[in-house]
Amino acid sequence: MMRCLPLLLCLAACSADRQPGSLFGSVEEDSELVVDALLLVDQHLPELYVRRSLAADIAYDRTATGVADARVRILQGDRVFEYAPDTEEPGRYLPPPDPPRVEPRTEYRLEVEVGGQSLWGRTTTPDRLRVRQAVLIDWETGEVLRTLKSFAEAGDGVYDAPENQLLYLEGVLEIHLEAAEAAGYQAGIFSLDESPEKVNEDLDEFYDDDEDPSRNESPPLAVTEGIVRWPWFAVYYTGRSMVKVYALDQNWFDYARTNADQQEQGGGAGGLAGDNFERPLFSVEGGLGLFGSASADSVGFVVVPRE
Repeated sequence: MMRCLPLLLCLAACSADRQPGSLFGSVEEDSELVVDALLLVDQHLPELYVRRSLAADIAYDRTATGVADARVRILQGDRVFEYAPDTEEPGRYLPPPDPPRVEPRTEYRLEVEVGGQSLWGRTTTPDRLRVRQAVLIDWETGEVLRTLKSFAEAGDGVYDAPENQLLYLEGVLEIHLEAAEAAGYQAGIFSLDESPEKVNEDLDEFYDDDEDPSRNESPPLAVTEGIVRWPWFAVYYTGRSMVKVYALDQNWFDYARTNADQQEQGGGAGGLAGDNFERPLFSVEGGLGLFGSASADSVGFVVVPRE
């Protein structure tokens, strides 16, 4: 990631918690099936959502748009995993009991059928992603100031390790990744304390009222030589924090670089100059939405406020 990039990442950032309807893009005239399903390598098969699009003159209603009577399946080779509708939340579908973990470099297929309509898609999961090390470097000289403890070394003890106490605005956090085949990368920061204090009141202007700055994702990253640099500009709270890096499949990468939120804010780092997408690049046939996959690894630390 180049030195000029961090400001762009935060300015174009979007919430890690997608709001209902955020996948719809431009509103369609006719109601279409909309799917929201993301697989994470080494995690269990996830819950997913099936809803319908609405016309622009109809107020969004999660209950009204949820599809409760679809047949939903995920297939891996000859294995078929039948999903069941959640009786408490229309449109939410749950995996079978004791679901398997998502495997790397494996093709998964999604099939949705309801009322004579069919939606389908496929994703090939990326390699496992591993953080080789995380270091704090001097911005001017590039000198390594310290090497942070990893979760593999210390577990949740990373938040107590002296090396992982980062003074706000001191140095730059640099995350070194092991080589992995992926279409692109994203990173997100998560504040883990229940009532964190703001590290900089001036950052309020960059967030909408309905956004949660304690969970903030970048657009696709340009990862240079396997290195991600996380800017202080993207840090909103003091206390225990975690940066999670995602290696994306092609579907997730295409959606992330073309979604409407990032285009309105100047485009994500993964887009090209002149890209003006009227709607995101969806990864499914017979409807709208995202069926994608990623692998992830994390770095934990504590943001210490300056006097």
